[in-house]
Amino acid sequence: MKQFVNIGLLITSVIIAQHAYALPDDVNQPLEIQADEASFNQNTGEAIYKGNVFVKQGTIEIQAQYLKVSTDINTRKFSSLEATGKPAKFSQQIDWSGNIVISKGNKINYLTSKSKLEIIGDGYLSRMQNSITADYILYMINDGTFSAEKTNSGRVNMTLQPQAPEAKK
Repeated sequence: MKQFVNIGLLITSVIIAQHAYALPDDVNQPLEIQADEASFNQNTGEAIYKGNVFVKQGTIEIQAQYLKVSTDINTRKFSSLEATGKPAKFSQQIDWSGNIVISKGNKINYLTSKSKLEIIGDGYLSRMQNSITADYILYMINDGTFSAEKTNSGRVNMTLQPQAPEAKK
């Protein structure tokens, strides 16, 4: 039986957009989590969700087989999110034009205090027709920078689209 758990503002952000954060309404929307199993330990501040995990907050969506949410027990603020699956997926609409950031990997770690997103194992990140694939992708949300590497054989692959010419005035 699927359990529906609403725990407030889990992810003030699993936000992944270059120089763009969630749409203004995303962080003010309720966080909805569905999973086959759920547990929460008030002493450690950890919540665990297992089996067909689906998270939605505004335009943010996460799909995984396992999700661990860690909170600071003193401040009750979310400090990290760890999603795993084959693959774990994350998407978010980044602007009012409907552009979407999509990422997926075997494991996605989001450290909210550092605004850092790690995509580990078969990593993929796409934003506005630009994309990157690598075994490991580190994305710094606040400044829009990233690093990527292949840990086995092969290479990092990136596709960047040319900018559209500016309209003449």
